[in-house]
Amino acid sequence: MNALRTIGEIIFNPFIFRIVNLVVYIFYFVPSDFNAENIPMKIIFVWGIVLLIWDFFTKRIMFKQPHWKVLFALCVSYLFSIATNFPSNFMDSAYNFVYLATSVFIFYSIDPELDPKTRSKQFQLFNDIAISIIFLLTSLSLLTYFFNIFYLVPTGTEGIMARQGFLENRLFGLYTSPNMGSMFGYVSVFLMTMNNFLKRGDWKKFQKLYVVNAVVQYLYYLLSSSRGTQITIVGFMIFMYLIVTYKLFATKKHNLKKIARNFVALATLFFLMNVVNYVVEFGLSYVPSTISYFISSPEQEVVIDENGEMVTVNKKKVIEKITIQHSEEGSEVSSGRLSIWEAGLKLVKQKPVFGVADSDVYRTGELSPQLDESLLTELDKNELIRAHGNMHSTYIAVLVKAGIAGFIILCIFVLFILNDNIRFIGKPSFDLKNQDAQIYIIIFGFLLSLFVNDVVENHLIFNNRDVMGLIFWTYLGLSNRIRLENIEANSEAKEVE
Repeated sequence: MNALRTIGEIIFNPFIFRIVNLVVYIFYFVPSDFNAENIPMKIIFVWGIVLLIWDFFTKRIMFKQPHWKVLFALCVSYLFSIATNFPSNFMDSAYNFVYLATSVFIFYSIDPELDPKTRSKQFQLFNDIAISIIFLLTSLSLLTYFFNIFYLVPTGTEGIMARQGFLENRLFGLYTSPNMGSMFGYVSVFLMTMNNFLKRGDWKKFQKLYVVNAVVQYLYYLLSSSRGTQITIVGFMIFMYLIVTYKLFATKKHNLKKIARNFVALATLFFLMNVVNYVVEFGLSYVPSTISYFISSPEQEVVIDENGEMVTVNKKKVIEKITIQHSEEGSEVSSGRLSIWEAGLKLVKQKPVFGVADSDVYRTGELSPQLDESLLTELDKNELIRAHGNMHSTYIAVLVKAGIAGFIILCIFVLFILNDNIRFIGKPSFDLKNQDAQIYIIIFGFLLSLFVNDVVENHLIFNNRDVMGLIFWTYLGLSNRIRLENIEANSEAKEVE
């Protein structure tokens, strides 16, 4: 009985489920593990279904979250998407539905009855696991650059090989793409900031290991030459400036000089970042050849000496600069987004209300039968086949999979969340000098920055097994709980007065 009780406590524990998903999802983006996560993925898929059913019939935590009815409507709308496209890609669409429900009803759900101290310890562990794994993977990725290691591994999809190491002037390392690896780094820095606050009460106090991790992630970011991560970081900084400016207006302290001073500081920071990035990247470009210069044996070559005889001599070693830049040739799936978006929108035109349910419309090698191939150009067909269902934009992906109906419902949810946060930050009791308020706007700014990234990537929703989506929904749920507990505490304080 005790063993069964222990097993039950594990299976029906959303926190343990999050942790296991976190680890499996991270390694899903590591081709060099040779798909070791395949069986665990199947297990957690079934586990998610069990947990959804259990919560629905017991605690119903999913129905205690802000705006759960809108998310429920999104799920119902997507069921209509599946039904209106039946039987095309039915099983894959059903998988999409389970992952959607898992995101919005398990990852997003934070138990309101859970003790804040227990919750804090859980999030500390969650953060440290993510930070540690990403630190290890990124460190190994840097070694592939320093020692000029590159290779290909099978992906599990016939005819497609994953690039590893430093190729095409960018660092893939152990990740599926430079964009993914650099975004992992961005997320890990955010999680470190959260743990600084949760462990020490000050988000600015970094322990030594966290500092080392920040340096490692920064170096990978430069070597990845990821535009997606770059616009995400810029988006975060702009959102933080706008939030602070809004707060100054909301509290009637809109000192124009202070706002202008903050703007100048932001512009200066942008300039300094670019200068420092250029200098560090320039130095990094000589590291592999420098290491090779000292550790490798000299190459030999045959030359003709003064006497006209052929002799073998050691070839002179040189330290060469390596070019680090984004590929402009559209050689990766992540390039040529515009043509992928155009092809995706042509699918929406054919099924505008509820979409096509599953965006990999050439999964079987032929176009899904509910669609008319004559309405697609050869370029459209090639891009849809090449993308394998990845629309490289959450906004396009939602339209393609869930149609205009799903897109509108999701927009309503986002507007509700924005309204909640803007009103909360604008309250007189929300003091930016307070550490609690500062970490709250950091969370809010981080979540908003992921919306910027998802203009050119698909992470937050309708993308199965995604680490960014897991962390986004988890921290959105946490921010809701922090906000509601703060409002409740202030209300109780007023009643006492």
